[in-house]
Amino acid sequence: MSSKYVIFVDDTLVLGSVQMAAANAGFAMGRAVNAAPLSLIRELGLRRSVLGSLAAAVMGQPGAAQTGFANSAAIAMTDVGVELSPASADGVQILEGLSAIVVDDESVDIASLEGVAGLTVLPNIEVRLPTPVAVEAEAPPADWHLRQIGLAPGSAGGEGVLIGVLDTGIDDSHSEFAGKTVEFAEFDPAGRLISRTARDAGDHGTHVSSTAAGARAGVAPDADLAVAAVLTTRDAFGRMSGSLVQIVNGFNWLVTAPFRDNEPGVDVINASLGGGGFNSYLQSAVRTAFQLGVPLIAAIGNAGRFGVGKHGSPANYPETFGVGASNHADIVAEFSDWGVSAPPSGPTYPVPSLCAPGVQVHAAKPGGGYHAMSGTSMATPVVTGVAARRMSANPALMGNPAALFADLQSRLAPCWPHPLGNLGGAGRIIA
Repeated sequence: MSSKYVIFVDDTLVLGSVQMAAANAGFAMGRAVNAAPLSLIRELGLRRSVLGSLAAAVMGQPGAAQTGFANSAAIAMTDVGVELSPASADGVQILEGLSAIVVDDESVDIASLEGVAGLTVLPNIEVRLPTPVAVEAEAPPADWHLRQIGLAPGSAGGEGVLIGVLDTGIDDSHSEFAGKTVEFAEFDPAGRLISRTARDAGDHGTHVSSTAAGARAGVAPDADLAVAAVLTTRDAFGRMSGSLVQIVNGFNWLVTAPFRDNEPGVDVINASLGGGGFNSYLQSAVRTAFQLGVPLIAAIGNAGRFGVGKHGSPANYPETFGVGASNHADIVAEFSDWGVSAPPSGPTYPVPSLCAPGVQVHAAKPGGGYHAMSGTSMATPVVTGVAARRMSANPALMGNPAALFADLQSRLAPCWPHPLGNLGGAGRIIA
């Protein structure tokens, strides 16, 4: 991994500075500005300016704000929004959708930032894709994952919803995505946007995307997709992986990019990444996205056969909707992780939230055709697709992650524990 560091800023500090900056800008223009709540476009713009000021201070630039984020925010209010001129340094990445900045340790005294109230400084760690699982059993019908949750293949649903995917990429030339809007961005391990031409660095992202929103295999075939390719490197064991900087840049793109008539962000994000145990490396980012109205639905992990407590982050955060896998008999899969999430502070809670079909799910493979894959990564887009269907049917759930998660938790059938003890949360999702 590179020498870059991710600095997450406590979102309460950022939001307070955003409100102050809006009020100050309004006062300077001779008119009142309501400091709470701003439109999402303006809030993201002001967030970028506030974080730019912090980045300038961190980099030690002359004239940077030293006594408060808002003092050096360069803001010009117009009738249509906020134009930005944030003070920042070359090479600093400002991730306004996650309240974070990315810096290089050769340019910044990282040690002086660690322990500063309101800042969390993380190195650029490697994050892996949960390895899909080989299941030796008679294959169920190709569309079983749809019929199990109450859908026929191609059942209309998800119109008007944009699903974000953090994964290996997508082969958007596959027939599953014909006629569908597919936004794409690939980021390298240093977090740089290197391509807008869709490709799948493996085969996982194409399978996941078609399960969520494909024409035949998809739970929400009328939803559109925005795919961030962030797990694009194979480690020494052949597992797809990405750097933290790579992932947070893709995550930020999904939260902030003006995909639809300058309306920023996707409506829900599907993620399959992380490792065993509670690790807070993405919790601040997930929490900020949640507060901005963009929920994360994530795979709980595939190490369940080794016993309880192997579940991984970010799926085991309280702000995330964690998904386990079940089979065609509504029994939790042997590989599906479960247990009690134990963050360093705060109450413990059981994970995953629920389960969904995830054993031998047939969906698209790059280059054409279909193949079966098993894992909690396969169950997660089933739930994401149901979320898209629910948001399309009830727009009040859009931008309201808490209401969306409560709605999903109310749509359940029984899901029976595996004989080894694996649990699947509150039940198996129903469309």
